[in-house]
Amino acid sequence: MTFTLDPSTNPVILPDHTQLPDSDGTFVKNFQEHPQSILLTDSIEPHLQK
Repeated sequence: MTFTLDPSTNPVILPDHTQLPDSDGTFVKNFQEHPQSILLTDSIEPHLQK
């Protein structure tokens, strides 16, 4: 699916969330995932040990 923006067209219609691809078969690298998982694990572990 290809979207082109034509300045002569009024109004410009952009794709919404239903038209955007949701997967392409690749893994997503989230730089916040590791620090967040450590924070969550460290905060809940004492409660789980009880």
